[in-house]
Amino acid sequence: MMIWSSLCFSSLVWSVPKTLALPSANVASQAIAPPPATTTVPPVPRSPKPLATTQRQRHRAAALLPLQPLQATIDSTRTISPTQADAATSNPFKDLAIADTVAQNAAPAPSPPDSKPLQPGDGDPELGIIRLQVPKSSPSAPTGDAIGQGATDPQQTPCASGIQPDPELGCLPLQSLPPPPPPRQPAVYLLVHLDYFRSSNVFSAVDPVDDGLVRPGLTLFTAPAIGRNTYFVGSIDGNLIRYNTQSQIDYNELRFRAGIFQRLSPTMFGELGWSNQQLFIAGSKIPGLPVGTRFLNDHALRLELSRRDQLNKRLALNTFYQFRLSFADPDIRSRLLNSFIASFSYDLQPNLQVGLDYQFALANFTAIRRDDQYHQLAARLTYTAFRNTQFNVFVGYSFGNSSDPLIDFSGLILGVSMTVNLGLF
Repeated sequence: MMIWSSLCFSSLVWSVPKTLALPSANVASQAIAPPPATTTVPPVPRSPKPLATTQRQRHRAAALLPLQPLQATIDSTRTISPTQADAATSNPFKDLAIADTVAQNAAPAPSPPDSKPLQPGDGDPELGIIRLQVPKSSPSAPTGDAIGQGATDPQQTPCASGIQPDPELGCLPLQSLPPPPPPRQPAVYLLVHLDYFRSSNVFSAVDPVDDGLVRPGLTLFTAPAIGRNTYFVGSIDGNLIRYNTQSQIDYNELRFRAGIFQRLSPTMFGELGWSNQQLFIAGSKIPGLPVGTRFLNDHALRLELSRRDQLNKRLALNTFYQFRLSFADPDIRSRLLNSFIASFSYDLQPNLQVGLDYQFALANFTAIRRDDQYHQLAARLTYTAFRNTQFNVFVGYSFGNSSDPLIDFSGLILGVSMTVNLGLF
């Protein structure tokens, strides 16, 4: 069951004004749209710019972060596939996908109903414990003795196991064979994804810009157990963001994530962790900012709570809350972020799921006077082609308000994504 606002919420959708990907579309992040009102690039200067001007350009680039929807990186929450691999980013939907993945892997293996642990005194003093399998033939049928000693006396009373007693040893205690150990789950996953997102207001500006972007990426994700109900969650995520027409602001993204994931109840989970997001200029179309220039470095502390309720055999409700304290360079991106996600999923078939997803995000910037409220409502369709491959399609609408008069979150959103989850080792 593999789920967007703007980069301002760098933990809600992608990284710029737009990340479980609804369409895991299995559950990544983004912030509320940045303050830019236009994407016009300043003319190339004829003389070297002073340091102060270069710094303003860098802040300008951080403000031109593009808007992406929640669904753009949502992975179906139905599977543990980090297809949900998007889940490895700081987007709430991805975080919800990770929580669901770890939760399913964390479930203790069921013990065999009839098995009983051996006690030190259960065995024969000379022979010890002899493990025998109960024969498939009817206990009433005349058979040989338990260890192949020949015909048995029909007057003898069968043992409790249904077999005839041994003429010399009598009834031997039987111990059912233990079930085979469950297959070992990989500890490290590689998530490969390819997303396409389009919005009628991709920069969340009062002057809407209709554009789309392509985002291929790789995520290395691990969640080893460090206790009975405790896991360490870590990931490295790299993405390339390329716009259809606004290619002057193409950029590359690098994310790191580390945290402690805790099972609080059979259906509720929590995580406390750190994440880092870095954005780099991908082209040479912005004067003063050559290729490779880092224009955003965002460190954040995260507290997350997630819950999964199975309402009936086919219908499930996933809810997610995240509190995020962000320290960014440039500091105009530093903020307090509260986000909430509710996702209904209905299984039409074992490999086909429909969903309705809602996201609310409240951003309070700490270095500038700006407060944002962002809403997103979307419908999605998730198809699991293979055990480790998912396709997602979503369509929806975003809206909200901001204290910055240049910001407008209203817009239609559409996205398509494919995620492949590969267990490495």
